Amino acid sequence: MISTSMSLRPLLVAEIGGNHGGDPQKARLLCQAARQAGAGAVKFQAYRTELFLHPQTVYYAELAQEELPFPVLADLVTLAHDLGLMAGLTIFGPEGLELALRAQADYLKISSGDLTYHQLIRQADQLSLPLAISTGASSETEIQATLGLLASPPLVLQCVSLYPAPLATTNLAVLARWLRAGLRAGFSDHGLTLEPASAALRLGAVMVEKHFTLQRQWPGGDNAISARPEDFQALAELAQNPPPPAESSRFFTDLENEQPAYWGQAHKIPQPGENPTLIRRWAVAARSLRRGHRLRPEDVLFQRTPPSPTPLLGPAEPWVERELLRDLAKGTPVALADLTSSPRPAYE
Repeated sequence: MISTSMSLRPLLVAEIGGNHGGDPQKARLLCQAARQAGAGAVKFQAYRTELFLHPQTVYYAELAQEELPFPVLADLVTLAHDLGLMAGLTIFGPEGLELALRAQADYLKISSGDLTYHQLIRQADQLSLPLAISTGASSETEIQATLGLLASPPLVLQCVSLYPAPLATTNLAVLARWLRAGLRAGFSDHGLTLEPASAALRLGAVMVEKHFTLQRQWPGGDNAISARPEDFQALAELAQNPPPPAESSRFFTDLENEQPAYWGQAHKIPQPGENPTLIRRWAVAARSLRRGHRLRPEDVLFQRTPPSPTPLLGPAEPWVERELLRDLAKGTPVALADLTSSPRPAYE
């Protein structure tokens, strides 16, 4: 496994995600092309669709088609190492954590939608792997609550959960503020241009992640918003020759004065168009449950669900031992109105 110790160079990550469309050979080609384009790492998503998504979500079929078997993902981590690249995995449950350890991934990532999935984040924090947490559609308060759970500081990624993310929503000033405060911080870019990612590298980002493809016309994934090899090479040159701190500081001052479209106001809030409720996890009955039942961990799954007319139970709220006020069939999202307002005393 490649050493995960941080060097003076930022880590430029080719986010492959689902751009392979579920084709292992295409995933291998993307790894090889990322190496040739100058990336320092590649990243894939390790999920099981039926665990991660409620079957009635609108993108269930699409993500199921893009799902790679875990043995294939393990082979891709090995391929990345053979190419001299680091390999990261976005994980969505305990099964992904097990894969990351078994495959010897170099780091873990928590997606923006799972920023409030505290159970998973605690589990990830217990491993000996570096952890990066993406922050799209979140607030500063939510980020601080998540950071307070962790034994060691993770890498925090400024991100906007829009595909594509318009320049005016980028709010790169948030990244600059985090860096100046001494946080280990980086940028996960969903935009169509190279400007924000280039600026993040010049500001001193520890990691910059950019979606990567060979053909923007490929179906599925995020190919339409991804950087091609020739685009990536320009970022690689910056990552391999980062400016010294004094130059980064001057660049920060220039951006504050010029206020380019991607700069923003340094206040971390969901941007126009971001919808936290669509990308976060909500409680779903893991089996049929009767009215009066006190919820236990085995009773609930946390999945991305279809939009709900009533507020649902989120993973960051206390819910164990709260009593059901109505019967719930297996697979039914659990609304806050379905539960007593506070947990009952635990069983003796």
